[in-house]
Amino acid sequence: MKILYTLTGRASDQIVKRLALNVRTTLSAAIYQKSLRLSAHGLQKYSKGYILNLANVDTESVSKAVDIAHLTWGIPLQLITVIVLLNRILGVSVWAGVGALTVGVIMLVSIVPIFMAKSAPMVLRIGDRRIKMIKEILDGIKLIKIRGWESLFLARVEAVRSEQLRYLKMFDIGIALFVMVGQFSNILMPIAALSLFGDESGGVTAAKIFPALSFFGFLVDPLLSLPQTLSLFNLATASWGRIYQFLSAKEVAAPSDVAHAVYTDPIRIIDGSFAWPEKVQAGPPRGPPPKKAAPKSEPKVTNPEKPLAPKTHLNDVNISIKQGSLTAIVGSVGSGKSSLMSAILGEMQVVSGKIFCNGSVAYCPQQPWIQSNSVQDNILFGKPMDVHQLEFALNAASFRADLDRLPNGIASEIAENGANLSGGQKARLSLARAVYADADIYVLDDVLAALDPRVSRLVFQKCILEALHGKTRLFVTHQLQYLNQVDHIIVVSQGTVIEQGSYAELFAKDGEFKRLVSHLETSPSQKAKLGKTPSQQAKQKTEKKAEKKPQTKPNGGSIIAVEDSGSITLHTWWSYIKAMGGVPILLLLALLICLFQGSIVVMNQWLSWWSRGKFQETVVFWIEVYDGIGAGSVFAVVSLNTCILIGVVRASRNFHSMAMSGLLSAPMWWFETQPTGRILNRFGKDVASIDQRLLPQLYALIASTGSCLSASVILGISAPIILGVIGGLMVVYAIVFVFYRRSIRELKRLEATERSPLQSQLSETLDGIPTIAAYKREGDFSGCANGLLDKSNKPIFLRNSAEIWVTIRMELLSSLIVLVVAMLGQTSVVSSSHLGVALSYSNAFTYILNLLIKSAANIESEMNSVDRLLEYTERLPQEHPAHLETDPVEGVWPSRGEIVFKDLEASYPSRPERPVLKNVNLKFVPGETVFIVGRTGSGKSTLLSILLRLLEIGKGRVEVDGEDISKLGVATLRRGMELIPQDPFIFSGTIRTALDFEGRFDDTKLWNALDLVGLKTTISNMSDKLDTTVSDNGSNFSVGQRQLLCLAGAILRDPKILLLDEATSSLDSGADVFLLKTVRANCPNATVMSVMHRLSDKLLEQCDKVLVMEEGTPAEFDSPQALLARPDSLFAKLMEATRQ
Repeated sequence: MKILYTLTGRASDQIVKRLALNVRTTLSAAIYQKSLRLSAHGLQKYSKGYILNLANVDTESVSKAVDIAHLTWGIPLQLITVIVLLNRILGVSVWAGVGALTVGVIMLVSIVPIFMAKSAPMVLRIGDRRIKMIKEILDGIKLIKIRGWESLFLARVEAVRSEQLRYLKMFDIGIALFVMVGQFSNILMPIAALSLFGDESGGVTAAKIFPALSFFGFLVDPLLSLPQTLSLFNLATASWGRIYQFLSAKEVAAPSDVAHAVYTDPIRIIDGSFAWPEKVQAGPPRGPPPKKAAPKSEPKVTNPEKPLAPKTHLNDVNISIKQGSLTAIVGSVGSGKSSLMSAILGEMQVVSGKIFCNGSVAYCPQQPWIQSNSVQDNILFGKPMDVHQLEFALNAASFRADLDRLPNGIASEIAENGANLSGGQKARLSLARAVYADADIYVLDDVLAALDPRVSRLVFQKCILEALHGKTRLFVTHQLQYLNQVDHIIVVSQGTVIEQGSYAELFAKDGEFKRLVSHLETSPSQKAKLGKTPSQQAKQKTEKKAEKKPQTKPNGGSIIAVEDSGSITLHTWWSYIKAMGGVPILLLLALLICLFQGSIVVMNQWLSWWSRGKFQETVVFWIEVYDGIGAGSVFAVVSLNTCILIGVVRASRNFHSMAMSGLLSAPMWWFETQPTGRILNRFGKDVASIDQRLLPQLYALIASTGSCLSASVILGISAPIILGVIGGLMVVYAIVFVFYRRSIRELKRLEATERSPLQSQLSETLDGIPTIAAYKREGDFSGCANGLLDKSNKPIFLRNSAEIWVTIRMELLSSLIVLVVAMLGQTSVVSSSHLGVALSYSNAFTYILNLLIKSAANIESEMNSVDRLLEYTERLPQEHPAHLETDPVEGVWPSRGEIVFKDLEASYPSRPERPVLKNVNLKFVPGETVFIVGRTGSGKSTLLSILLRLLEIGKGRVEVDGEDISKLGVATLRRGMELIPQDPFIFSGTIRTALDFEGRFDDTKLWNALDLVGLKTTISNMSDKLDTTVSDNGSNFSVGQRQLLCLAGAILRDPKILLLDEATSSLDSGADVFLLKTVRANCPNATVMSVMHRLSDKLLEQCDKVLVMEEGTPAEFDSPQALLARPDSLFAKLMEATRQ
């Protein structure tokens, strides 16, 4: 019968586990596909971290609940069956035990679940906030590094984590109560039943008590399973609610086909009004309490459910774009240019009017979306390989020369978000993708902003004018020198189209357009071109096709780290024990386990003596001693479980804190080589494993280990020869266990490794939804995700099968042990008085041994999560210390702003043999403004990175005010300077925190800074003014407005050294001159180093010197007048290219 039970039971397990895996797969695929179809409102409501948590944590919670769903009816059935059999042995006395069980069940199904149901959703909800915060930290890690904010953000994350741990502790208390109620029942049931039976019968006999104890042992499994079952159902209920809400979110409306029958123009908008969807505010403004200029400026904390005003409106838009035309969209910062692009792409809500878009679309966003894939795959973007079209796209985007600089040419791997490419390379790679798509309509959002003048002119001529000639092209630009070469110009101001027409028509109107181009200085060659259209300038579409195959090298050059492998080391176990409390808690656990299991041994021995009447005592004496031992056992249970609970919660807190600290201390280059999805997986799924799944497994391991030891002692006392039989079979157990342990551990690791590409795919997809939707590639990405999902399921299926495999073998060995004991009972080797104990505990012993083996293997597989987090606490590369005792006082240094580079050489860690900077010998005089120019990839931004030690010096030295920067703490160094990076990043919060994240300035100074950059009127017109909510990365503001906010913050802090890395690239022509004047006027003593691509004679009036970089080496360094006086100088040639 037992063999039949084993075979049928494990077959059902296989079916159930496959069903659970199918449920998880279906939900994961549904979440991914839903994310591709979410409306703009849905994308705002559900953050990237929230969606990743759904795919990682919530789907697994539901899957695990499905896996054990059959226990909801199996456990009660098993309990009822055992109680009926016990009734036949003990009669009505069994109902005393049933009463104890009933009290425990009432607690389990009423009091404890309510307790857990309140905490489980909060654990998940606060976990979403924590993951969202970590995701934002990863997105803005460069800003955190250059501002020295690591400790500030660590404190913010730890505050949220502490809040989550409060609810996690409540949840874990619920699990501990589940376990304790089960163990109480296992102790108190036989005490109550046998005490009553002994009292009524005047004693006990071996024929009665040991079969009864055997049946009571059958209650161990359901009582130990019930805590985990109910806790999983609580988590699954909360997770399913979140998944259901997400899957019910509003989707993007299907496009209309009416346009094909009515209009022939590729794009037409009739009386269109558009709005960004309303967003629910996530909470009160973040950051330290600001200093106030007056009480009336106190920020109000808006109701969490209060909808915010739409981001940007477009009103009364009427445009018609002709087939094959080149249309430019221009306007001041924040006027609605990019919003008009978004409306055409269907990202904005149509409030009124009609919009028609006929034909396929290729889209280049203002901030290029680059996949962590090869260069070739980024360009193909899911389309079939066409060698000639690929070569055509590379040449059109001027990307061919860049391939020679990459380690494996077109097969080179690109880091996440294109971290190993310059801003210009990312823009041109995005443009190459668009050209390869061979679409009907091209939507180009400020694609020339990150390019130097020479490359910008080349790309505009070869790509936009020639390669895409005959295509319908819309492009937003601040490069106004190209406007005389377009067919049609749309001028946007304050969310409406105020002018449109040809260059000559608009220039003659003397309106907003003429005001914009009045800052543009026109050379004679440009004036000669004025009024000419692209059809006059480009006689025919370029049909250059490749005659040679693109350079293709073996796949390599990947900068993505590989997962480690191997067994869980003793160091990992010891690290977890130290996190729990170290040696003291280990000794305490050992003592309590001995007390608990020792009491079990004594209880059973006392029953054996009672049944044989070893002492001539009254029944009351036997019962009182038996009950007293049971009370001691209960005390040991409470103490043991409380000790485990405290240790596990402490370990959860310590591991997360140490991992987060290690993460924030990692160097910048490490973040550029790691997929965000992998890091989020560590702080999402792995932290959830330590928080939620390790505790039940730890309880099972400790309980089974202790029970195995106590059963061995009882069997040794009752029938020593049986231990010899079991010892022989233990060798077989050990062989099976070692094989299973290695297999399950590596399968668990393989599962994590195979799931990382899926997480990275989901993470990247969420960043690139506008691009994916524009190219209509949703189906391709969904298919790719399904393939990765199937691949990640293989190790899960094998792991489930391995668990069933070992269970079958363990249970068959268990049956063999019971058979041997029964056969020994037919001989004189085992006396009849000991046979009952031997049979009872041999059966229980084999079950406990099976549980021990499975729990040991399972906890080791969960310890993989500990091992992976341990990598972040101990094995990550670390920056130099943030502060040193010898550091100068913050605020006092630097005092002048002198910068000296001496024989500098530097390389990236991934390619140490290839210096990116060499032979750098420069001196920047305090208070001077230096423009740094040069071709894309010449080392301009790298020079600033060296100054901030985002990239460490290889050879030579850099001195700031006489201090060797390599001997300073990195935070001290960085807080002494101010950098505005190429891609402006703003953390979510408010306008106030965007300007003054640390809360150092009062409102008067904040408004003054906004006034200096021209944003005061815009912000004051907002209902919440300085407390206006800023979305993730300032997404409810244009890129130009974000640059202005960053500049305002820099002016506010009045640095001695100000570094600008393309800080005005998204601003109007003329606005950059105004802002540089503003910087000079308000930071008169600051040394300013500004990387520039867009140059003009008026801009040059704002600088003292120009540094020309060429292939990582300073080629020229002098005043602009001196360099321009030399016609053969690189700078003179660069300015000539700019003026053409």
